[in-house]
Amino acid sequence: MQSPAERLAVFQKMADADPTNELAHFSLGKTHLELGDAPAAERSLRRALELNPQHAQAHRFLGEALLKLGRRDEAVDILKRGIQLAHDKGEYQPRNQMQDALRGIGVEPPLPQAAKASGPAADGSPLPGAWVCRRCSRPNARLAEPPFLNDLGRKIQESICQPCWREWFAMSIKVINEYRLNLLSPQGNQVYEAHMKEFLGIED
Repeated sequence: MQSPAERLAVFQKMADADPTNELAHFSLGKTHLELGDAPAAERSLRRALELNPQHAQAHRFLGEALLKLGRRDEAVDILKRGIQLAHDKGEYQPRNQMQDALRGIGVEPPLPQAAKASGPAADGSPLPGAWVCRRCSRPNARLAEPPFLNDLGRKIQESICQPCWREWFAMSIKVINEYRLNLLSPQGNQVYEAHMKEFLGIED
């Protein structure tokens, strides 16, 4: 597996080659944050949001970077906006993480306004006893079979719904193309798997 410094070099090269590469700027900002460089993380994450203002995870990590820079009010504003955005998109894991980040600094997170809908679960909450997807917290249809014949594949089948898996499948094409991954190589598979776990919210 590549070290953070090695990944940083790859993402920087991708961002330099294509300044409009949203995925490269987001990954670059996240890696800068991982390495403790909050100013560089802020620059990259703001660029990612310029390219895609609907990127919920970019709001999350930008809020974290601003907190590390001591800019509490800006961080609170970014995190509050990110919470509503993530809720609207059904990305409940980053929503919950941003809510926890606000609570961690003594700020009560806002209650996201539910999108207009009808039916017993109009607010997105599952019916009692229903199976819910770990990523979106919705009682959607489960995968009929594991996508991979290993423990990770079984974990995905047990916890991820069909709509979320389809979202990842669409995103995976972009990941493969953007990172120029060779899935026949161990390194290519490691990068692919790391992005998949992050997107689906699956931990080791």
